[in-house]
Amino acid sequence: MATKSDFSPDEWKTLVAAAPMAGLAVTCASPNGPLGVMKEMFSMGMALAELVQKGSANPLLSALIADIKERATKPEPPPDIKDPEQGKQAALAQLKSVAALLDKKAPGDAGEFKGWLVTVAQRVAEASNEGGFFGIGGQKVSEAEKQTINQIAFNLGMPRT
Repeated sequence: MATKSDFSPDEWKTLVAAAPMAGLAVTCASPNGPLGVMKEMFSMGMALAELVQKGSANPLLSALIADIKERATKPEPPPDIKDPEQGKQAALAQLKSVAALLDKKAPGDAGEFKGWLVTVAQRVAEASNEGGFFGIGGQKVSEAEKQTINQIAFNLGMPRT
């Protein structure tokens, strides 16, 4: 089972940024105005807070929890993002790197960590109605968000059916 010490500082930073990248990919897939973006980013933060509160038997997720509590590692946004599509693609590419890193250095912990990332993406997608008028009507998860969640799962090596 892997812990923080099994990763270089740059590798660890990549893992710490994984959940925010999953949230960014979904948010960029179907931008829903400033309020919708705030709701979706808040939802991602709540998913992290829930993980911290509940804890995890998975050693890698436990190490991530400890890091979050200590605010030891600061995730950085992808550089030079000029539009939502570019943000989505950068986040998806980073998640592909996360999958390769987990498969190489933490194969025993990878499945649960990756599954948690897909759950974070789903929660972000469900945080704000898409379409409609001032949040009334519309749909809970847009088609673009569904496709992005499927891309996230695929990039993590966990294709959904």
